[in-house]
Amino acid sequence: MLKRVGLILAAAALLAAAAVMAATAAQSKSAASDIVLGWDGDQSGPTVSAQSPIMHAIEAYFKMVNDAGGVAGHKLVLDEKDDGYSPANELVVVKSLISDDHVPLIFGLGQSSGFGSILPVLTQSKTVGYMTQATLKDASYPFQPYIYEGNCNYSDQGDVGLAYEMKHLNLKNLNGVKVGIVAINVASGTEYDQDMTARIQKLGGTVVHETLPSTATDASVQVQDLISNKVSFVMIHHAISGGIVFLKSADQYGLNVPIVTSFGPAQPALYSSTPYNANKNTVVINCADPPTLAKTPVGKLALTMAQKYGYSQAEYTQSNWSLGWTAAQTVVTALKNANGDYSSAGIQKALNGLHGQNAVQTGLTPDISYSSVCHMGIRSARPYTYNYKTNLLVPIGSFAQWQPYITNGYAGPGTCGVPHAKKA
Repeated sequence: MLKRVGLILAAAALLAAAAVMAATAAQSKSAASDIVLGWDGDQSGPTVSAQSPIMHAIEAYFKMVNDAGGVAGHKLVLDEKDDGYSPANELVVVKSLISDDHVPLIFGLGQSSGFGSILPVLTQSKTVGYMTQATLKDASYPFQPYIYEGNCNYSDQGDVGLAYEMKHLNLKNLNGVKVGIVAINVASGTEYDQDMTARIQKLGGTVVHETLPSTATDASVQVQDLISNKVSFVMIHHAISGGIVFLKSADQYGLNVPIVTSFGPAQPALYSSTPYNANKNTVVINCADPPTLAKTPVGKLALTMAQKYGYSQAEYTQSNWSLGWTAAQTVVTALKNANGDYSSAGIQKALNGLHGQNAVQTGLTPDISYSSVCHMGIRSARPYTYNYKTNLLVPIGSFAQWQPYITNGYAGPGTCGVPHAKKA
């Protein structure tokens, strides 16, 4: 009997020890005093080359803050989950980050076709969603209290792209002009196509629509169709991979017209990885300078810390790195202003206070500003061309120069400077 009791006590002791070890391991991964924020993004799918730099830039910013003592002594932790660019996986990841990991804020959310399913989850749970890449109309129209945008939206990008090409071609209107629109076959591509079609038709033009899969490896059919339709210029919304595929096919079949892209392909690799005969005609639109263009000390930190912490040059020379870095800078600024309340409600309140003199000066983007009635953080964009000697993007004019062409098409009534709709 005594022997049996001894065995039971020994077993209990082993279980207790195991429990302590497990608790210690869990605590070492994320201590109770840590501020844990979530990341949902593509780390294994077709847009990994664009989304990884964003995630790694957030990591780098957190490392810099932690090395300086954290936020009021609290270490920052990024709980990273891969959705593989699948809408279904994105929903699972978001639910897990909220229900299992209890994060107050989720960065990333770059799968546009999954946004419709995650929006109600974020809203019902009152979890802050900080979109570092996708900027769908549904994120801001109607106003979404728990969604914050860390990128300029597709409507604003399209406005500037269209304005640039009309200036470039000296066109006062588009009467008799055919314009090609090449769009990725996900929700953001559909929106870009619809939004730009409406603007082009209003100016008297005709649109030739082309769709490219997110996993496109060839654009021969699309390019040949644009040639046969004799388009005057082409507007593209895709990831960097799709932009490269399109330009290679454009060179192969001799499509020799001006091309303007959205932010997705707006990276040096678009030019360095494609034939000159195609990319010489190409201008890209973005609202985030690559770190290599930073002029101010605060902007130069993005490059300095990327190199200090050993990240890839192929990533930190991208504007996508800047989108991740400025997102982290903005959220950390809010955390420092949250007076110790690191809940979703506390972060939401602090983010809403980042306007006027409290707007975030990033040195890489226009100032990022939020309020209780506007969560579109960046409402400017400009064109960029390419310097073949330095392998760097070169901005065309200032953000202020192109601001008059932005129609603010994604802002809901009563938000971001748009008046309330008049009652009938």
